[in-house]
Amino acid sequence: MIAPVPSDRAAPPPEPADVPPLPGDLPTYLVVGPARHGVVRHARSTAAALHRLGVRVPVVDLPDATALRGWAAGRDPSAGPVHVDVTDALFGASPDEAVAALTAALPARTTLTLHDVPQPAEGADRFARRARAYTELMRWAAGAVVSSRHELTLLDELLPGGLAGTPHGPTAVVPLPVEDRRGSPTQGPDGAGPGGAHPAGGSSEGSSEGLAEGLAEDVVLLGFLYPGKGHAEALDALALLRESGVPAPRRVTALGAVASGHEPLVDELRGRAHAAGLDFRVTGFVPDGALDSALRSAGIPFAAHHNVSASGSLTAWMSVGRRAVVPSSRYARGMERLRPGTLQLVEPAGGESSAVAALAAGIAAASADPGLTRLEPTTSLAPGPEDSARLLTAFWRQVHG
Repeated sequence: MIAPVPSDRAAPPPEPADVPPLPGDLPTYLVVGPARHGVVRHARSTAAALHRLGVRVPVVDLPDATALRGWAAGRDPSAGPVHVDVTDALFGASPDEAVAALTAALPARTTLTLHDVPQPAEGADRFARRARAYTELMRWAAGAVVSSRHELTLLDELLPGGLAGTPHGPTAVVPLPVEDRRGSPTQGPDGAGPGGAHPAGGSSEGSSEGLAEGLAEDVVLLGFLYPGKGHAEALDALALLRESGVPAPRRVTALGAVASGHEPLVDELRGRAHAAGLDFRVTGFVPDGALDSALRSAGIPFAAHHNVSASGSLTAWMSVGRRAVVPSSRYARGMERLRPGTLQLVEPAGGESSAVAALAAGIAAASADPGLTRLEPTTSLAPGPEDSARLLTAFWRQVHG
């Protein structure tokens, strides 16, 4: 059963006083994983928003799947339902191991927020393993939430019989929220980064001290540095503009840390930049207190990561009033429909060279008119944290009612 979401532009949720009580026990909100992980931060931010609405879900923080097993072993089997945010990498060394950890530890009344929904562009072997795992989780869980209509479509495509032909609990779309901090110098509530996303963790090549120096002259990508995140495309687009004599930035800044295991990529990207007469730098981990200032200072916000299904980096740019250059995709088009005017979408004509040319054109336009990188003050960023929390409680009422 799919919870009705009439359009990407959902009707305004009710005011806090109109949030009806949940039937029976409130779910225990499990937050599993390292504190700096984006999914973990999203879960904490969601729990905080629920509490601000008066939905006082019990929150249990656990560092990893081992701690989850210990918590579950000491829990009363008759206790109420559980909700947990899931990406398979947080719960095991393989997708199958993650499924085993979750299904063995948690009760049948568990609902999930599924992140990083598998898609074929990941590669055939990885996609097959992850698709099998997410299919098992969908069959097992009492219900599942995803963060975009694109992800709901991905679920429909990966389930053997589609959403209509595969047994599963209710599903719903609860968009990643955007906290409107356009007029505030502060970070998000409870120290959470915007939309729960944060370019943290992994290794830290470079230092965040002085990271704003020259940032206004750069093309800037937010978040972990790993293959396919869009750094190479940004460099290729700038190289094309340089060859054409079009005024444009000469440096790409990766605002965040290097994902563990991908340290060699830094030298590779620096070499790519040097060969084109450009520069490339990595700031390393960005503390909460410095992140918003860095986002506001950036010259041209840029987001071109492959295989995106729901992007915390896009919501982070929006939260401080920035409009990123983004290649058109099913996900990006859905986000533009949800929050009109918040993205500078570029449409490739087809093929790799066309994609780079489209990104180059977007960067050139933003260089010529910096106003394109900033949102109009009247641009709506809804749904915000409380809006998304209301949608989650509506989903819980559907599952547990």
